[in-house]
Amino acid sequence: MSAPIILPQWGMGMNDGEVVKWLKRVGDPVARGDLLVEIESAKVNAEVEATANGTLGRIDIEEGRIVDVGTILGYVLEAGESESVLPGAAIVGGSASTPAPVIPVKRPAAAASAAPSGSKQIVTPRARRLASEMGVDLSAVVGSGPSGRVTEDDVRAAASGPVATAAAPTAAPLPVSTIPVKQVVRLSGLRGTIARRMTESAAIPSVTLSTSVDLTSSISFQRELVGDWRQHKLRPQYQDLVIAAVARALKETPVANAHLIGDEVRILDEVHVGIAMAIPEGLLVPVIKNADKKSLLEIAQDVRELARKAKANELSIGEMTNSTFSITNLSSYDIEIFNPLLNPPEIGILGVGRVEERPAVVGGEVVVRSIGHLNLAFDHRAWDGAPASEFLRLIAKYLADPGWMKARA
Repeated sequence: MSAPIILPQWGMGMNDGEVVKWLKRVGDPVARGDLLVEIESAKVNAEVEATANGTLGRIDIEEGRIVDVGTILGYVLEAGESESVLPGAAIVGGSASTPAPVIPVKRPAAAASAAPSGSKQIVTPRARRLASEMGVDLSAVVGSGPSGRVTEDDVRAAASGPVATAAAPTAAPLPVSTIPVKQVVRLSGLRGTIARRMTESAAIPSVTLSTSVDLTSSISFQRELVGDWRQHKLRPQYQDLVIAAVARALKETPVANAHLIGDEVRILDEVHVGIAMAIPEGLLVPVIKNADKKSLLEIAQDVRELARKAKANELSIGEMTNSTFSITNLSSYDIEIFNPLLNPPEIGILGVGRVEERPAVVGGEVVVRSIGHLNLAFDHRAWDGAPASEFLRLIAKYLADPGWMKARA
């Protein structure tokens, strides 16, 4: 019996994926466990494995298409079967067992209207290039892809209908730049995934709260650890302390350790902290699992190992998925206050700003203290300013007085 090749969900934050490359051709022999197709999801590149022996019977989703989780990408035929036994090309709407036929969409002129005011149109790079080649006005194209994306099929449908031929008497042509182009960077691969994720995040009604914290005691504690950790060939970093403080605060503030899925806020039982890491190709967010149960040394060791794997492109799916809260650190860039974008479905992210020495009044005297900056962005649909402020205050408290960390160093 033929076996469908289905786009799986790698983590709760994955809603769709791009078919990057088919690793087999139609007619190629396939063994159970063989890698069939490379997929780029929101957080990681991975391959879909064959679940049956046979031959690759049909490819339903070509390279470059972005489809929802659960979509049937193609089929594996068992020995002796032919393509005639396969059902028509289908897209699975959230369940692999209920395929719905793909029906070409012919939009009437009234349907192809501009996007509502204030909304952001999402256009795949290939669709944008095709629209330019075919002379299609993208502002008049309604997207039918995931999250309302405008796809190549939408552009072709618009080109074949009244929208593509109707003149726009008031629309002036866009000016053509005469500046020489030094380089063109396509929003594809990891960069394209980041672009899509940032667009999704920007649509979330989020609020950012900023505060400063006296880190003098934490910096002193960090220096004390230098000698203790020398045997482990590790140098303690400020970020290690931040992760430990955030993990403890998340454990004590369950509402912050949550995902927003549809109309449900799901408070999670485990604390998995995602750490944004910059690599030449863009940004990755590997995850420290059960961070609240780990010592400061274990957290530091995890961070260094994840950073090594990120640079070497060796991160596994498990190391990139199921974070419950994220941290992004710009302290080394001398940034104090910024607005970090959420990593949905998480409802909070902490942006870490720089640490600097400043004069401060302590006990009626002006002294030099180490002052740090913290920026909490939160999804206002899931929680409000007061509890979010209390959560940020708790993180600052644990960083200002790191005595509790000494037992977990």
